[in-house]
Amino acid sequence: MDITSENFSINSIKLDEYLFNFTDNNTEILKRRFFELLILYSLNRNLNLSIQLEDLLNITINFFKDSLNIDEFCFMLLDNNHKLLKVWTADRATFESAKDITFNIGEGISGIVVKTGEPIMIQDVSKDSRFLYYKAKLTNIGSFLSIPLKLSDNRIIGVLNIHKKEINSFKNDDKIFFSIIARNLANAIERARLYEKVQKEAMHDYLTGLFTRRYFSENCYREFSESVRFGKTFSIIFADIDKFKYFNDTYGHPAGDDILKELASILKSNVRHGDIVCRYGGEEFAILLPCTERIGATFVAEKLRTSVETCLAEINKSKYMDKITITVGVATYPDDGSTVDEIISTADKFLYLGKERGRNIVINSASVTPILISNKRSVPRHNIAIKIVRGERFLQFIEININGGSKKCIIQNVCKKGFKGIIEHACEVDGKYICKGIINSVSSNDEVFTIRIAHAAKVSIGRYQIGSEIIAGINSWERLYTMLIN
Repeated sequence: MDITSENFSINSIKLDEYLFNFTDNNTEILKRRFFELLILYSLNRNLNLSIQLEDLLNITINFFKDSLNIDEFCFMLLDNNHKLLKVWTADRATFESAKDITFNIGEGISGIVVKTGEPIMIQDVSKDSRFLYYKAKLTNIGSFLSIPLKLSDNRIIGVLNIHKKEINSFKNDDKIFFSIIARNLANAIERARLYEKVQKEAMHDYLTGLFTRRYFSENCYREFSESVRFGKTFSIIFADIDKFKYFNDTYGHPAGDDILKELASILKSNVRHGDIVCRYGGEEFAILLPCTERIGATFVAEKLRTSVETCLAEINKSKYMDKITITVGVATYPDDGSTVDEIISTADKFLYLGKERGRNIVINSASVTPILISNKRSVPRHNIAIKIVRGERFLQFIEININGGSKKCIIQNVCKKGFKGIIEHACEVDGKYICKGIINSVSSNDEVFTIRIAHAAKVSIGRYQIGSEIIAGINSWERLYTMLIN
């Protein structure tokens, strides 16, 4: 095989030809060939065990450093549009300097290799004007080898670059040896990509991008096991779009799909990173809230309900006449069931209870009777958290002005002198804040008053319980108080 021929084609390379097709009987060459065979065998074995890109990346880095003693290398892969080469992995120094470098097809040595499908070896890069030194990010390069990452069907997905500081650092047969390595790595990368694509498709709903019902269920059982073992709690939210069939019949299914996607975006942007939001089926959505008690979950549910009511109304006011709202059910372990199935069933039951009671509300209990509670000072306090979120007195929530921004507070109970509630912001004890009682989403007659924080405690990540007393706007608070308890 004439490896110096200008007509050399990587497509004709076969492993046995490379390893055994030589006439020199020199013992050192023979030893090197068998050592390289051992290296290739070890690489293939490790690649066959790797089906995830992250594992493959670590295997590749370790292989080049430990098995081949190559200190400077760079893998560049084509983007999804197959137009741009981007750095996938490299040795540390190369990655830090060139991680943001890209090449168009045909640009620089790497781009030319992708365009032609043929490897290029340069023994002295200073004499080749095509070499761009990674667009001047890496200037300490003497010799350079670029190999196409070619699949079994000859599709090219990127390049493998190997560079050394000294000139004339490559042997003639390095081009063949690293081409064999590159082909095996290319197939492993593509296999890992396909695996991750299948995994992602299995985990995510094709329309909304939310997690699937199966993934949600698996995480519920995992969270349940942890909760039982460590004595933790978790909550599940079920939400359903109100009168969605009517909306579909009136405006068409494409419009319905748009609403589902917009709603999915609102749900994802209003929960924590670790919460699991899924499309449970049709127009029904489910959310798993790890380490979240009933009040915290109710707070989230109400925030979602009001966000959908206001944001979707704004998005769709120029398109559709009808308002989009959701009804929400909230269930918590262990209060509402001793198994995952029982918690899900309870959340679903509360959801449909909300449908029966007028829609566009949050239900977290089957009971609607206010509970009279007395504290140590014998001041009558009324547990009205359920009544508020259900809208039975048309009070949506209370807004507290903190540092110039409004934060929603879900009320747990009230008395003539103040209230206790949950808010997603830390408040200072003895701090004074202006509040507004939001009567409904379109009212302009909201009640304004001022509170002093008498008590503040963190109840979960990002959520705080506060106790307050009214210090100004007494008449406004008395009107709200009367509205709530009567």
